[in-house]
Amino acid sequence: MVVPRISAADIVDGHLHITFDDGQRLDLPWFWVRDHSEDLQSFDPATGQRNVDTFSIDRAIRPESVSLADGVIRVSWAGDDPESLLSLATLGPLVSDDRSIRQRRWRDPADATATSQPWADVMSGAKTEPSDAWTAWLADLDRYGFALMHDAPTTLDDAQALADRIGYVRHTIFGGVYTLSAEEVPHADSAYGTDTLLPHTDGTYSHDAPGLQFFLCSERTGTGGESVLVDGFAAAAALREGDPDAFDILTRVDVPGRYLEDGVSLLSRRPTIRLDATGEVEQITVNNYDRAPFVLPEPDLSAWYDAYAAFHEIINDRSSWWIMRLEPGDCLMLDNWRCLHGRMGFSGRRVFHGAYLNHEDLESRLRTVQIA
Repeated sequence: MVVPRISAADIVDGHLHITFDDGQRLDLPWFWVRDHSEDLQSFDPATGQRNVDTFSIDRAIRPESVSLADGVIRVSWAGDDPESLLSLATLGPLVSDDRSIRQRRWRDPADATATSQPWADVMSGAKTEPSDAWTAWLADLDRYGFALMHDAPTTLDDAQALADRIGYVRHTIFGGVYTLSAEEVPHADSAYGTDTLLPHTDGTYSHDAPGLQFFLCSERTGTGGESVLVDGFAAAAALREGDPDAFDILTRVDVPGRYLEDGVSLLSRRPTIRLDATGEVEQITVNNYDRAPFVLPEPDLSAWYDAYAAFHEIINDRSSWWIMRLEPGDCLMLDNWRCLHGRMGFSGRRVFHGAYLNHEDLESRLRTVQIA
């Protein structure tokens, strides 16, 4: 995330008028300024939490003077309120783009040129230290929605260590760090088979679908079983351009996903394409295997089926599939809100360790290493 610097601060038309060195401007009401003050009475710099009593601030509060020194805006008030301070740490995000992970997209797999990083280099040092391999790996995860490692140890403890590198393991019905193999089937799920799985997202039956998923290859024999990825953001952009009515339907109709096994009945609903407040695509939810029955009045149901089929056709255009056969020691991390994943049918033994993590932890890691 590129953050501009503050170049000027003035009183203009009853507001705090701020100018940044990239030409952007920001006008803030005085009440907002007092509410967000970073003086030590109003703000705890250790926690980043607000201490000011918002509801006791005079709604008609006005300043006596405004000054800018060393990148910090100082506002002196006409009453007894302490001098208010505003820094770039507070103001920068208000004019900077913090949505890069929802705006990037690739349609041609040749454009998704993620570079596999050595496990030892990525995992060395503190996770907030921007080593070259750690930064490059996070940058790929941000830019393409997936990232690769090689020469990884292949135990469950090592898979846990990778998860800890980002955030914390999200426990689901599959447990924490789990093992995926066709020879051991602890759950009633198609992931444990050997057939081809078309591109899909996981957790459509969860109210808050896992944001990240990884596969660490532990054992591999036989043929086939290549991993498949599709950039769901690119697919949504193609649908939006080619069939805007279909795109609109898929942003409005909540589709239920479910998971059923003995003692478990999970159900959740959300649109196939979820938008943020600005109209940008924020999350893709597609899993035809787990789609639960639902109906709409006609002609809405037919229109939904047509839109869903149009999106399916884009997603399953194999010219847009990124395909890779993971071998022991290879690890694939993917953004489950963005990239659909699947696999080709296979024979032989194919054993992966994996886990789910939360999307906010990815976003946090990108910010702390200053990728996003």
